[in-house]
Amino acid sequence: MNYLQFVRKNRVMVIFGIIMTALSSFGQTFLLAMYVPFLMEEFKLSNGLLSTFYGLATIGAAVALPKLGKLIDSVPLPRFTLATTATFVISLFFLSISQAWWYILIAFFGLRLAGQGLYNHIAITTMSRYFEENRGKAISLASLGHPLGQAVLPAIILIVIAKIGWRESLWLNAALVSMVVTVFTLLVLKPEHLVSESGEVVVTDSDEKKVDRVRQRDIMKSKPFWLLAPNIFFIPFAVTGLFFYQFAIIDFKGWNIGLAAAGLTSYAVASFLSILLSGPLIDKYKAKTFFPFYLFPLMVALLIIWMIPNVWGIFVYNILMGFSVGFGSATVAALQVEFFGQTYIGTVRSLFTSIMVLSSAIGPALFGIFLDLGWGFQTIFPVILGIQVLIMVQSFRAVPKHSWAKWKYKYKKVTGKKRKSPNLRIGDRF
Repeated sequence: MNYLQFVRKNRVMVIFGIIMTALSSFGQTFLLAMYVPFLMEEFKLSNGLLSTFYGLATIGAAVALPKLGKLIDSVPLPRFTLATTATFVISLFFLSISQAWWYILIAFFGLRLAGQGLYNHIAITTMSRYFEENRGKAISLASLGHPLGQAVLPAIILIVIAKIGWRESLWLNAALVSMVVTVFTLLVLKPEHLVSESGEVVVTDSDEKKVDRVRQRDIMKSKPFWLLAPNIFFIPFAVTGLFFYQFAIIDFKGWNIGLAAAGLTSYAVASFLSILLSGPLIDKYKAKTFFPFYLFPLMVALLIIWMIPNVWGIFVYNILMGFSVGFGSATVAALQVEFFGQTYIGTVRSLFTSIMVLSSAIGPALFGIFLDLGWGFQTIFPVILGIQVLIMVQSFRAVPKHSWAKWKYKYKKVTGKKRKSPNLRIGDRF
């Protein structure tokens, strides 16, 4: 089944996933950063103090996510979605009426929890739970909301702020999120859509599924958790830090500051294309096969931004980084189901989503500490590369044994070396 056939058959679920990931942008760093100058001016806050508020709120959201995120295994999807939307909308409105610094801290917490955390959690958990044969395509299509939001929303938000003001723009954001999600969830998303590919109704009653029998502490003790956790931590940690200090990096390279917008566009396009590419490949070969390799483009991107002085480097850097992020988001989401199964995927994903949110707070903070210590990007880049190499090496433990056998067989066939017949059955794939 190709993408067109899949969308025709499952258009309601696909649209639901895209809506959730695209609207999560209102809780993401790249959009919230547009309100930073206005908040600093309005409340006379320094960069450091506002960054501290943001970091504390993000860490608080990461701590709350495992407890709240696992409820998607026992609460019906429409109810869970509407409750999350209410939190999201209230947080947007609360930020718009802020009268003191503590309003900002509370609003940031709600936006990071509901927006960056739970909206993404809902989208990918839903695709992971209701699809099996075409899980890769489902996750990839839902993930398209991320580059879509990155490409479209910043320009629109800037225009709206310029026309009506930053507080009023937050009211519009809240109205958009509440109307789109509420209408779609209540009027379009029907019980007949909430069935697996095999046609079975996916039960979410806690008594029947006995979700409480699977404890998150037990998941954290498992080998698959510690195999996945470093990778899931690294991409948000590195990419958020790099984006947060993108102007400082451009200044370090001596490039024109105007290249930042063009670079982000190339990043969004590469992310979009790699997400589409990843779906069919994951469905055909399984995510385990690609787990060690999706970080390679990011490694090359870091080498380029570190060592290449030419202006074209910023575009290659953003394209390669976008490819890693796009392909990696689908890969690690599918891997969580391959390792832990579908039954308790909400409980599992809430843990990993918490790690992702936490790493997005640690990245900018740690980069800032390094810069304050006088390290400079000439030191930061090789340190990040060293961490990445270690993570990539341990990732190879996820590759299935039959994939190693097939690669070994192909290598011997190409090199002409004497070989023994590998233990592969006809029809075996990666």
